[in-house]
Amino acid sequence: MIKPPPNVNGQPKSFTSVCAEDVIMRSKDWLWEGHLMRGTQELLSGIPGLGKSQVQCSFVACVTTKLPWPNGEDSGPPANVVMMTAEDTLDQEVVPRLKAAGADLSRVHFLKSIRSDGKDQQFLLGEDLDMLEKAVMQIGEVALVTIDPITAYMGKIDSHKTTDVRSQLGPLKDFAERMNIAISTITHPPKSSSHNAIDHFIGSQAFIAAGRIGHLCSPEMEGDEDRVETGRVLFAHAKHNPSVRMPTLVFRKEGFELHGGSNSPWNIIKTVRVVWEGAVDITADEAVRASNGKGGSDTTWARQKKVQAFLRDLLEDGKPVPQKIIQAEAEKRGFTYKQLDTAKRKIGVVSTQTPEGWTWQLIAF
Repeated sequence: MIKPPPNVNGQPKSFTSVCAEDVIMRSKDWLWEGHLMRGTQELLSGIPGLGKSQVQCSFVACVTTKLPWPNGEDSGPPANVVMMTAEDTLDQEVVPRLKAAGADLSRVHFLKSIRSDGKDQQFLLGEDLDMLEKAVMQIGEVALVTIDPITAYMGKIDSHKTTDVRSQLGPLKDFAERMNIAISTITHPPKSSSHNAIDHFIGSQAFIAAGRIGHLCSPEMEGDEDRVETGRVLFAHAKHNPSVRMPTLVFRKEGFELHGGSNSPWNIIKTVRVVWEGAVDITADEAVRASNGKGGSDTTWARQKKVQAFLRDLLEDGKPVPQKIIQAEAEKRGFTYKQLDTAKRKIGVVSTQTPEGWTWQLIAF
């Protein structure tokens, strides 16, 4: 009889295997189909100031209430959320943003610090996941954990070393699967990156490799040679392992005032929220190239005027028209979807999702 060789501590090696036939399959447990899934980590990247934190507050509002997701989908039964934020104050920034987004504040819980040896210490993924798990179990009915930004909770590691990053995010993945919750994490793009959206996540490729879903926030651009920002932001699917690529959504940031009641210690608090404005026909890679001045639209001002005139004629009676019909008619005239989308914003067209698909309607007729 041949014995297996011992390992370094003198104990024989062993292995574990499972037959595929014995694995019980289960369907994916989506919070928001294509975007947030239980048991997985989502990464949201983009340069500072675009509204990533406000987008995350929008997620929280949908999870904690019956507010629909940004694309109009049902958000399901309300659940609790645990938030971790390292850059914004809770009383002046985060809670006002949540309130403006419509979140149920009674379902939102902040993990502020870890108490150890009589001192409050910063939560660290590599050391304190057991405390996060304990908090999730104590709160109960937690469907989402948000972390803003992920790097603030990773301690003194080299974010460009794959092994260092995996040592932090591997246990986080296991935690998400074990607790059956979705995790949304915010990060930033590296100082220099390519024209591929997948490269716009800071540090080692292990970051986006660990995240099963990746979103990129990028400024929406318009114009031909002199490209300018429209003031809106694209929310694009940069990585989508568990699903097909979802349509790029667009939002804008707007100021919002919270008014205190008669017993409130404050009268007015000014904050910011995001307002979602439907889908646009652009991929994450195209959004990156456009914002970097590459591969932009070849339209001229005169051609844009023609597109606007075409769209006004098609929608002049003010009734909703299926988007697919508009696109088909536009293609016959050589107009691109980007030209249509620019004209749509300029002349006052709103898009609405219906069971049969998207419709466009001229509201300024």
